[in-house]
Amino acid sequence: MNPKLIASIIVVIVIAASVSVVYAETYKQKVNASTITVTDDLGRKVPVKLPVTRVVSMDPSNTQMMYSIGAGSLLVADTSYDWWPANSTSLPHVSMDSPASVEQVVNMTPDLVLATTIQPAQIINQLQNLSIPVLVLEPQNISNIYTDMLTLGKVTNHQSGAEKEVNYMKSYIHGVESNVSAYLNLTGNKKQSLLYMMWSTPIYSVGPGSFIQNVLVDAGAYNIASSLNSSYPTVPLEDVVNDNPQAIIVDYEIPGLTNITWFTKGNQSQVWNNITAVQNDNILFFNQTESNWMNEPGPLTIYAVKTVAQFLYPQAF
Repeated sequence: MNPKLIASIIVVIVIAASVSVVYAETYKQKVNASTITVTDDLGRKVPVKLPVTRVVSMDPSNTQMMYSIGAGSLLVADTSYDWWPANSTSLPHVSMDSPASVEQVVNMTPDLVLATTIQPAQIINQLQNLSIPVLVLEPQNISNIYTDMLTLGKVTNHQSGAEKEVNYMKSYIHGVESNVSAYLNLTGNKKQSLLYMMWSTPIYSVGPGSFIQNVLVDAGAYNIASSLNSSYPTVPLEDVVNDNPQAIIVDYEIPGLTNITWFTKGNQSQVWNNITAVQNDNILFFNQTESNWMNEPGPLTIYAVKTVAQFLYPQAF
């Protein structure tokens, strides 16, 4: 056979093989591009098929994050506890923690479910076993909120919206922290000591590892329960007296605790009247909206930070 012909045949074979390899790699990338694997707040690696067009949110905080990044139109169901934004309340609702919610969720034919640790593991496992991906989003601090919002932006193809919202939140928080820091530096004052009351009898507060503790830190507060060994500790009244907080925040819907008379004329008034916060009437009673800001980690958390900071350091704003 002609040597030139042989050489030509070899070149053709090599080119064909190269094209086959390139095609195979391109095809592989296209196949892989239809699925994205993301890590949720439990450290689970969750594969999600793209595009995501139908999302069920099983917690108000997740609903708020979806709307804030511009992906709210993808939601097909949320919960009866959802309240923001106003149009979220018109969606069909699923139960937050009932085993019956599995059937409700399946009937919505979602591409993705957003859950929190409120949902029992059996619900998450059942949905996963039905090939419905579940992201558990449970931010422990504001930085985690940023991460979760960017993750949602990635899986819903709303990256720019997520980045814009995260940058806005960072700027807002930085502004609050700068105001407080400038005020404390100017006056030479120390951070105000604070008792945060989630319940009255016994006194339940927030400690290290809790989301609320992180919000209080960002607001410039010194939480008197921050050194305890529980995220939601009980605090004996005698310890409150010893710590003598300068301020008190009362969360919403503690039975009978809606104004200062609970402290000044209640069963333990003789004790409470010795505490600086009570003596100075430096007590903030959260309304429902303020409580939601504090207890639902998401884009509205920035308002919880500012509300606490303005309460503690009104001269800084």
